[in-house]
Amino acid sequence: MKTGKPPCLPVSRDILWHILLALASFRIPRPVTERVVFPDCSGAPSYYVCPRCGITLEREFTAFCDRCGQRLDWRGCRDARIIVRRTVHRWLLN
Repeated sequence: MKTGKPPCLPVSRDILWHILLALASFRIPRPVTERVVFPDCSGAPSYYVCPRCGITLEREFTAFCDRCGQRLDWRGCRDARIIVRRTVHRWLLN
């Protein structure tokens, strides 16, 4: 019976660098630049959009996205691009 180290898969430095860069990019704040408005809903609510995952944020001015964990930069949020989304009713599709 042989005892020794398990075989190690060769991994290039380039691959390791890209993995580390991808993991570290969540810690670099990304500016919030989009806001979605739903005019067909009561009160026409609007929500900011996460720059990484593209999903609307449940809370405003949080430090991180509650879904993907991206760190957010809110300094330019007042100049965010406004996107209007209309509601599609199911009865119109039938």
